[in-house]
Amino acid sequence: MKKLLIAIALLASNTVLAQGKPGEPLGMVIDVQGNATMNEGGKSTKLEMLSYLKPQNEITLTPGANVTVTWYANSKELKFAGPAKLKVEPAGIKVVSGAAAQERAVESEKVAATRKLPSRMGQAAVNMRSVKPMTPEQEAAREKLRPADNAAFADWVVYAMGLEQIGLTSEAKSVWRKLSAQRPDDPKLKKLAE
Repeated sequence: MKKLLIAIALLASNTVLAQGKPGEPLGMVIDVQGNATMNEGGKSTKLEMLSYLKPQNEITLTPGANVTVTWYANSKELKFAGPAKLKVEPAGIKVVSGAAAQERAVESEKVAATRKLPSRMGQAAVNMRSVKPMTPEQEAAREKLRPADNAAFADWVVYAMGLEQIGLTSEAKSVWRKLSAQRPDDPKLKKLAE
């Protein structure tokens, strides 16, 4: 009985750790197609790619809209199709109305790539740096992150974010340019492609 109680306590503490601190992002939007909005603290805005998901966010997808997110706690990718109403909770994304998510496990390195926005997102101008040769560690990390040629759009977003995090900005820009060409109306993609 004592071992069982210890196991339950450890499981509960791991769940709390996986959910992060209050207010910290629980996941990230890595693809949006169609009309989708997010309500945060009573304010409704258009749902954008590379938006963090925080507790109490409410997402509305109109018919035909799709959104793909990474969920940090269990290294998952979740894809929702509209019409749907969703609520972000610490334990997961609750489907208030609409179909359940299509879910797939994702390698932890790929989910980790979406925890931090590319630093260039906050810069007013791009700093010119001398080109450094790729290290063996960077090359190994790049290959681990690389999706299949026929991979989904969201997989390429995760790859570009991963390249940014391991310092391969020029290679990431090449991927961002391809993604921006596919979604020319997305301002974040346009900025990252510059």
